[in-house]
Amino acid sequence: MYRFPGKYSLKTGLMKTFISGLLLISTLSCDKSTNQPSESDKIKNYLFGLMNDIYYWYKEIPKNIDPKPINSIYDYFDTLLVNRDRWSWMMSGEDYQASETGIYLTYGANFGQAIDHYNDYSVRVRYVFENSPMSEHGVKRGYILTHLNSIPVMDLIANNTFNTVMNRSGNNFTFTDYNGTPFSFYASAREVSTRSVLKTMVVTSAEFPGLPYPVGYYNYYSFKAGMLSDIEDAMAVFKSAGIRELILDMRYNSGGDGTASQLLANYIAPASAQGKIVARRRHNDKLSEYDDDAHTMTVVSRVANSLDLNRLVILAGKGTASASEVIINGFDPLINLMQIGTTTYGKPNGMYVWFYPENEQENPDFVFLPIAFFSVNSLGYGEYEDGIEPDHYRPDDLYHDFGLQEDWLRAALTYITTGTFPPLPPAQFPARPLSKPEILTTEEHLPGYGIYKAKLSL
Repeated sequence: MYRFPGKYSLKTGLMKTFISGLLLISTLSCDKSTNQPSESDKIKNYLFGLMNDIYYWYKEIPKNIDPKPINSIYDYFDTLLVNRDRWSWMMSGEDYQASETGIYLTYGANFGQAIDHYNDYSVRVRYVFENSPMSEHGVKRGYILTHLNSIPVMDLIANNTFNTVMNRSGNNFTFTDYNGTPFSFYASAREVSTRSVLKTMVVTSAEFPGLPYPVGYYNYYSFKAGMLSDIEDAMAVFKSAGIRELILDMRYNSGGDGTASQLLANYIAPASAQGKIVARRRHNDKLSEYDDDAHTMTVVSRVANSLDLNRLVILAGKGTASASEVIINGFDPLINLMQIGTTTYGKPNGMYVWFYPENEQENPDFVFLPIAFFSVNSLGYGEYEDGIEPDHYRPDDLYHDFGLQEDWLRAALTYITTGTFPPLPPAQFPARPLSKPEILTTEEHLPGYGIYKAKLSL
C-alpha cells in the first residue's frame, strides 16, 4: 500500500484538528466514576477530528450534529458525510483484515442478470472463484441459478430476501447448465482465498485465425497489494509470448490498492510513457501541498518485463470502479487505448486508510475510509462521476464462460483481426418494462462499492 510522505503523520496532521475536536468532546458524555469520556465518545471525537482534517468536503460537514444520542459508530460516520458522497465508508477491523488477505466466508460465486440488451431477468453466474464450493460442484459463469432451498429465486428477489438467504452458512442450490440440464447440490459457505485474477491467457492465430500477432487476455478482478505476484506472473507470461496488444478485462474490478495499480501501470505503459503521470491526487485545501508531491502520483517507471504494446484494449462496465477507472482515465493520454463494454461505475476519487485505535494496524477495532482526494490524469481530467463511456458499446455476455466464445473477448479479437466489430448478439427475450422486484441487488448497487485506497505514514 502507498504510504503518505513522512512529514504528514497521523499525529501531527491532526494537531490542528484537536482544537475543533475539543468542541465536540465537550458535548459528549463522560464516565461518571472517572470523569473521562467513554470509549464510544473517544471514537466519535477521533472521527470528528479526522473528517474535519482530511475529508475532501470537510467544509460542508454538518456542524450541528449532537453525537450523544447516536449509539452506532456507523450511523455517526454517515451523519458526517455530504449528500453527494456515495463513496466514503467504514468497516470493522475484522472485515478489513479479511479484505486484505482475500479470505472470505463464501460460496465462491457472484450473480447478476443480463437485463441490458438481452432483456433476460434470470439469475446467472457472473464469475466463480477457483477452489470454492461452487467450483467444486462444477458451477461455471453463465449457469442459471433457479432455486434456493427449492424456492424459485425470482420469488426471493420479489420478496427482497435473496441476499438474506445467500448469506446463510448453508443452502441447497439448483442450477441449469449451458444445455438447460438442471442439477442440485447442498453447499456450505467456507473461507476461500480469492486471487486477484480470474483468467490469464495468450491468444495466437492458431486459436483465433487472422490475428497478426499474439494477444494477451488478462481478467483482473481486484487491485490487491498482497497479491502483486499475480501481476508479475501474468506479465512474465505475456512478455515471453511477445504480445503486441493486451486485452485488460476489468468488468468486475471494483478497485483496490494504489500499490497494485502502480505496478500494473509500470508493466503496461509503453516506453514513450516512461516518467509520465498516470494519475495525481487532488486534495482539499488543507492538504493541497501534496497535490504535486511525487509520493502522491502514479508515475510510469517501467520494469524488466514491461510490455511493448501497440494498443491497450480495456473491457469495462458498471462493475468497473475506482482504481480500475484510474487506469482507464490515466492511460487514455498515454497509449492507443480502446474501451469496449458499457459505461463504468463512476468513482473518480479515493481514500486513505485510517485505523482506530490510532496506530493499531494489525488488530484495529474500526477502519475509516473517507474520500480524501480526486484522481486526475496528466491532462488534469478526473470528473467522471457518471462513469467513463466506452468507445464501443456491448452488453455483458452472461451466457459463456471467460474465453474465446465470450462476446466481449471475441469482439475485441475480431476488431484486432479485421478492424471492425461483429454485430451485437441477438436479444434473448422481447423487451418489457423494468419491474423493480425482479431486479437483483448486485455488489455495485451496495454502499461502499469502489475502492482506491492508500495508507498514511504513522
